[in-house]
Amino acid sequence: MIPPPSSFTVPGMLDPQANSRIRFRMLRYFQTLADELHFGRAATRLNISQPPLSVQIKELEEILGVELFERSSRKVALTHAGKVLKAEVDRLLSATEQSLNYVRQIGRSEKQHINIGVIGSAMWGPLLERMKAFREANPAVNWTLHELGQHEQIDALRARTIDIAINRNVIPHVEAKIRCQLIAREAVKIAVHESDPLCHRTKVSLVDLADRAFISLSFTRSDFAHQVYEHCLELGVSPLITHQVFEPQTALALVSTGSGVALLPETCGLIYWPGVTFLPLEETIPADLYALWYDEPLPELFTRFLEALRG
Repeated sequence: MIPPPSSFTVPGMLDPQANSRIRFRMLRYFQTLADELHFGRAATRLNISQPPLSVQIKELEEILGVELFERSSRKVALTHAGKVLKAEVDRLLSATEQSLNYVRQIGRSEKQHINIGVIGSAMWGPLLERMKAFREANPAVNWTLHELGQHEQIDALRARTIDIAINRNVIPHVEAKIRCQLIAREAVKIAVHESDPLCHRTKVSLVDLADRAFISLSFTRSDFAHQVYEHCLELGVSPLITHQVFEPQTALALVSTGSGVALLPETCGLIYWPGVTFLPLEETIPADLYALWYDEPLPELFTRFLEALRG
């Protein structure tokens, strides 16, 4: 018996209604299993049991008409088709997440709220005064500060979980889709213990610090720390780094114990720490502050905020 025309499908031809049966949940399940290559771990990540995961993966394979995973008693592996789909799903879900977060960003601007990513050392310079002036001029505006490392800020901007980042770079090295503007010029100074003989000088050369123990901000969280180190190397000084810390306050605490010296932005000298003195360098190492944002049409609120940051 010949099936009715409405249900007849030529073997090998795609059912035009098939793709409409694929749901985002199905793709998310596939992505998680493709990451883990283990049904148990994938189910745990998804907070479900294994049978629903297996059902969803089997249904996805039936809709597409291909096997996405090679299954054996010892391992789960992606087929070639599975690898191709994994790349496409990663791209699709990432783009969707960014789009949804961008809509949330627009909603925040309509509610007069700004999410700001900031590095700790930025809070001791002109930034707070400019933010205070902006709030006084815009009393309906609120913001949330997120203290993030430099690399974390870029990820947060890309994900649209923050609207604007306040970052410190000797030279801003950011991806093409992220724009930046200068907020304030600043230089690096050397923090030493008050009993250090260097305190008798008006300026200190990096060459004089060649044999000193250095306390540095973390290379893994700060492009600024790495750039300061590279600048020293260019001047023929290879800093002996004995400690890497996340925050300037931790560096100053170590300096106060005589554990070493620290190259820090000059506004960190506004942080009072007993036993610590800041001295200018003969060489100039910039520590400029920048505002960064994702390169899309900015809501009017964010544009006004950026103008206020310029001072």
